[in-house]
Amino acid sequence: MKFMLTKCRAHEEGILTRAALCILYAHWEGFVRAAATSYVDYVVRQGIHLGELSPNFIALGLRSEIRNAGGSKKSTIHTTFVKKMRSNLSESFRTEPHRAIQTGANLKVNVLSEILSVIGVDSTNYLGKKVIIDRLVGQRNLVAHGVHGEGFEMSPCDYEELHDDVIVLVEMFRTDVENAAVLKSYLEPIPVSHPPS
Repeated sequence: MKFMLTKCRAHEEGILTRAALCILYAHWEGFVRAAATSYVDYVVRQGIHLGELSPNFIALGLRSEIRNAGGSKKSTIHTTFVKKMRSNLSESFRTEPHRAIQTGANLKVNVLSEILSVIGVDSTNYLGKKVIIDRLVGQRNLVAHGVHGEGFEMSPCDYEELHDDVIVLVEMFRTDVENAAVLKSYLEPIPVSHPPS
């Protein structure tokens, strides 16, 4: 689509830009969902005890229990949750990876930050790209949900710039997920004990 935009006639620009933008957004959202889901699946397949994992994965492994306890004001339910949490820490981490990552078909920065929190990746670099990410989502929504793309204004040059920015974001996300796997960021660091002085 990007190549076609550079070669199209003036009357084709609007249609091709709209189509290219929707595909670009789908590529971005689909990649984030697939990469994050694959990473969660990778951690599940390690067979690690819940207590050995970083807090984000413990929270993911106990998500349903946290939701149940969080919605209650009863001390008995909270106490049951704490007991269950303590006993579950010696069990292997289990979750359904495809349910762990939700983009909500609207991958704005706040949604992306939640996904990054689930997988334990720092969101600072992505927050710095908020304008790009929210522009991509906003323009895509104008095309996908607007009436004949009302309010959508993007030249082929603007699209090409956004396209390049999104490819950088995809590469950045890929690198962060790969690094998290290689560096075993999913494990809780073992505290260093110092001998008594």
